[in-house]
Amino acid sequence: MRLATKLCGRKLIAGSILGLLMTTAGLAQTAQQKQPVPQGTAVQPQPGQKQAAPPPIWVVSCDDNRGKLDCRAGQAVFIKTTGQRLLSVAVRVPADTKKPILMLQVPLGVYLPAGASLQIGKDEAKTLPFKGCDRGGCVVEYAITEAEIAAMTKGSDLTISVQNQNQKPAFTVTVPVTGFAAAYAKVK
Repeated sequence: MRLATKLCGRKLIAGSILGLLMTTAGLAQTAQQKQPVPQGTAVQPQPGQKQAAPPPIWVVSCDDNRGKLDCRAGQAVFIKTTGQRLLSVAVRVPADTKKPILMLQVPLGVYLPAGASLQIGKDEAKTLPFKGCDRGGCVVEYAITEAEIAAMTKGSDLTISVQNQNQKPAFTVTVPVTGFAAAYAKVK
């Protein structure tokens, strides 16, 4: 636990979903900055168009929550031209419930009533409601099933879509799950 605290460099409140996602995004961005970024690894959102996703960087980050580790496996997608975070996705397993939760964070300006669309592999897309927004973006929490976790572990990518405030497609991103199995094994 002391090692995790030293590695993270700070303590965060586990109840802050935004904090959890921002930590994951920060770690993923740091990992991307340390490695050469291959061409075509970030997205430039275009309305109604599917976009390429970043390299498969699933990282594990942990925080000290009153003496217990709170860990999550996550990945962030950045816009290549601006470096702005487009999307963060993380899976965490809360110590109290032991049931995995998928968390998404997208920028402000989305059409909240439409929710976010999540498709795992070839399964039918699900519409997930936004839990709320603050200056860091809008957040979705989804009680992901063990079958969906198994599909991700076996290589089923995530496709995430949101609409802008004009009710037009803002972006669609396919997030690769390469590396997810190893990261999730450390979290659960």
